[in-house]
Amino acid sequence: MKSKVLVALLSILVLSAGCGKKQDTVRLAQFLTDPVLIAKLNNVLKDIEARHPGLAIQLDNIPYSEYQQKIATEMAGGNPPDVVFVEVNNFVDLYLRGALEDLTPYCQKDNLDLKGYYDGVVHRFSQDGKIFAIPQDTAPSGLIYYNRKYFREAGLPYPKDDWTWPEPFLTICQKLTQKDSTGRITRFAFVDAYNTQYENFMFGNGADYVDNPDNPTRMTLDSPNALEAIDFRYALIQKYHVSPDPSQIQTFSLASGQMDMFLQGQTAMLSSGIWQTPRFLENKSLDFDVVEFPHGPHGGKGWGTGGSGYAIAKGSKNKDLAWLVVKEITSAASVSQMAETGMLQPALVDLAKSDVFLKAPGADHKAILLEMPKYSHYQPFLANWSEILTSMIIPALDKCWLGTETPAQVVPKLNKEINDKYFKKN
Repeated sequence: MKSKVLVALLSILVLSAGCGKKQDTVRLAQFLTDPVLIAKLNNVLKDIEARHPGLAIQLDNIPYSEYQQKIATEMAGGNPPDVVFVEVNNFVDLYLRGALEDLTPYCQKDNLDLKGYYDGVVHRFSQDGKIFAIPQDTAPSGLIYYNRKYFREAGLPYPKDDWTWPEPFLTICQKLTQKDSTGRITRFAFVDAYNTQYENFMFGNGADYVDNPDNPTRMTLDSPNALEAIDFRYALIQKYHVSPDPSQIQTFSLASGQMDMFLQGQTAMLSSGIWQTPRFLENKSLDFDVVEFPHGPHGGKGWGTGGSGYAIAKGSKNKDLAWLVVKEITSAASVSQMAETGMLQPALVDLAKSDVFLKAPGADHKAILLEMPKYSHYQPFLANWSEILTSMIIPALDKCWLGTETPAQVVPKLNKEINDKYFKKN
């Protein structure tokens, strides 16, 4: 009996000692899906906790499709995450919901200098002279991955960063497209990584979705330069047959998507960003490199972009600790670990120029990324942009890519419908 009482007393003492150590918990919301990046992030968080005894970081990984709504719901319920991972496009929605804390006073207090970051991503996360997220990375989508073996077999020199469309890009595509004896295409020349894209052609041609991406007042898809770019993308599919239409992407050979088409040698070129390289490197027989997206016929260049950072939820109950986590997770030491994967380009310019990024797994020519953020275009800073894109633009242009209508039939009408619905007051 005495032994049982002694054990009970010892248990109480151990529990009391444990309770005596205060543990401050910061909830961090994320939407990462790649297992390599998730593993790196967990290591980063453990390192931060080790540097700050008593700090615990709770990682909430939320599917991207549910992300903004869940954060908004939690905020309305008075229990938002403390730290919020933001991407350059979902940032707009969260900012306009009033979900994010102004970080300017925190930066000023700790003398955090944002001049060392790429300007574009800092500008994206800023409004009215205030900063609402500290950047982690930038992600220009203006790379063309190309299969060097196919260029050699076609007797073509490897493309250079000053190439242009329509020529020599079109002729190159025609020479890279392969058919069997029946005329069936067995290898396409060019695909986009996601759906059928046209915006890099448009940006490189001096056009944009709207008149002013920071403060849009009207849609401009019907401008001559935008129409010229969309027409060319349409022609690559429906006139020259060097790029697949959406139905061909789904059914072509055994490929389950455009990345697999490139991996399996069913397309010679693919348009995307640097985050694809680790996956492509897994195929040891794939001899590839990257080059800038071809410039437009009017001498310009441009491409879309991603990028991410960390913010503090407006309703966080522990903003000082949340700021500590934001500072730590966006520090050079933390971002270096993420950049070692080869899947992201640091938003800190000096870190991007370092061996941490340049010698991470990737294409031989990846150093071109260092100057690419200067020519990156962000999607319109508009509350309804996701709705406009997914419910109006993509379905309308799919008719062009499928060949049921031409851009001339679709785009002017689409542009007017969007302006009438969303910009009529302007």
